[in-house]
Amino acid sequence: MGNVAEEITKKLLIDAGIKKGLRVLDVGCGRGDVCLLLADMVGTEGTVLGLDFDETSLSYARARVQENNITNVTFIKNNLSDLTIIEDKFDAIIGRRVLMYLPEPKKVITSLSKLLKVGGIMVFQEHDSTMSPGSIVPMPLHSQVTKWIWDTVELEGGNIRIGFDLWNLLSQERLVVDKVRAEGILQTPDSPYPIAPIVRAMLHRIIEKGVATAEEIDIDTLEDRLTEEREKSNCTYVKEMVFCAWARKTE
Repeated sequence: MGNVAEEITKKLLIDAGIKKGLRVLDVGCGRGDVCLLLADMVGTEGTVLGLDFDETSLSYARARVQENNITNVTFIKNNLSDLTIIEDKFDAIIGRRVLMYLPEPKKVITSLSKLLKVGGIMVFQEHDSTMSPGSIVPMPLHSQVTKWIWDTVELEGGNIRIGFDLWNLLSQERLVVDKVRAEGILQTPDSPYPIAPIVRAMLHRIIEKGVATAEEIDIDTLEDRLTEEREKSNCTYVKEMVFCAWARKTE
């Protein structure tokens, strides 16, 4: 299985209207995954500005851009609570898994809209736990692992039901929602989703928040146990839903 989240993101950006020559702002860019995708989509005629508050992530993103000889992407360190550092206007503003971590996402969208040109688009992709996990036969280990992940995110202050808020968040003065849709992140018996690597990456956070102990997780055997359960169940498992939305600035 390819990177399903990346595939959903690329399709979202295409459908929302990202194309050659646009000037794009990627908010909460992290390690630069979406920026690299955008760099190719806007081409050398366009530019991408990545914004994040974490210097470690930005350093990694800058290194990736340099290694790949990408010249149309730059990064700045800044917090979304204060956007006065940015003076330019953009054709598009993009965010992936960003709004779910903001205490006042509607205010941030209002601030971001001021950086958008008239006719410009604002695009967000947010993961949501409301209708997942799901399967037609019991998959207790998969369900438990998914719960560890989402419980940790929620304890860290994340809105794990942000998808259902997207339409309301984007329906603001001068913004008109073009589309909201949801797609499932799932695995089939022959196409596993990399749940164990996600848990490994989050391991210290899960333990720190008291969601599960290292003994309960048993990270070194987790992949094998998940594989065994997947093969025995022989069914499709929906891990989470990804909500995608975009809106256009009208005036």
